[in-house]
Amino acid sequence: MARINSRAKGASGEREFCNWLERNFDLPTKPERNLEQVRSGGTDIIFPPFSFEIKRVENLDVQAAWVQCKVAAEKLCLEPVLAHRRNRQPWSFCIGAKHIGCDLGYIQFDERVFKQWVGDAFERQQRLHLA
Repeated sequence: MARINSRAKGASGEREFCNWLERNFDLPTKPERNLEQVRSGGTDIIFPPFSFEIKRVENLDVQAAWVQCKVAAEKLCLEPVLAHRRNRQPWSFCIGAKHIGCDLGYIQFDERVFKQWVGDAFERQQRLHLA
């Protein structure tokens, strides 16, 4: 059995997710990997108003990944989003439970629901920049 290079798989997952964002949203620029993340302890993809943490693993401790995502996003004053995917599966997403009135935890979405939620957020941001 071939050994998997987890760093290469992580970088590949981040590039894959940037392409997914570009395909699914009308964005002014293509999202890019945050290449400073190793030095800064930061997030994988910075695309205001979001800070994306990307996980491409078969078994994920979602709670631990959420904490990592939230801490990194707070440093940047951005909205934390955890995007994770298993092999041959669609992306799943976690956002803060504050959006449903809870101070703790996260809520999880599938791609369809996440696309609607993010699309609404991008539209709100565009309106703010145009005003």
